[in-house]
Amino acid sequence: MPNQKLESAKQIGTGLAFVVFPFVFIFAFAIHPNLLSLAIVTDVGTRIGEFHGNRLMHLGHALMLLTVPLLIVVSLKLMHMLTERGAWLGFIGCVMAVFGAVMLAVDKTALCLVPSAFDTLPEAQFRQMLPGLEAMFHFKGWLALLYLLPLLPLGFMLQGIGLYLSRAIPRWQSVSLIVAMVLLGVSAAVDIDLFGLIASAILAIALVPFGLQLINSPPGRRDTPPS
Repeated sequence: MPNQKLESAKQIGTGLAFVVFPFVFIFAFAIHPNLLSLAIVTDVGTRIGEFHGNRLMHLGHALMLLTVPLLIVVSLKLMHMLTERGAWLGFIGCVMAVFGAVMLAVDKTALCLVPSAFDTLPEAQFRQMLPGLEAMFHFKGWLALLYLLPLLPLGFMLQGIGLYLSRAIPRWQSVSLIVAMVLLGVSAAVDIDLFGLIASAILAIALVPFGLQLINSPPGRRDTPPS
């Protein structure tokens, strides 16, 4: 017989993952400077200027790094919810999302935590680091692995399609998940943070209700909400 306290802790922890990570994303995108700008940023100098001396932005990026385990938990839960119809989409989407989550950890470590350390240097020394920062933001060397980051939204998008087909959750939630992941992908591609903020808000609408149901339901009594 399964340990009820352990099963309850697992379910509550999983529910918290669904609740916490969308709000962390909302915070991380909301604190970006020039949030309302729809200009596509291609200049690395502009991106460096955004984080230089911006401790709140460093905090947001550090929190996003800490959500990586939560993303993996959420993806695994969605995969286990998908049986029969949509099962392959759940599995393939989970593999892609987990790889993408690892790439998000690489992104936030290399392009956020490391620059935050450089940010503690005196201004003259920081300026000497600019060529290295530019190489990092251009994904030089093995940072080219960051081109795999789109696997994260693509994986969750596949799982959203699987959820829609199987009706494992209400369809408005699965559609919201798909739309949010499309917007996150667009936001990353064109570096428009407003799209990321909107996507994160839609994610909260899609996932938080399910997370709260997991937290408040007895373990094993309700794995998915009613369709």
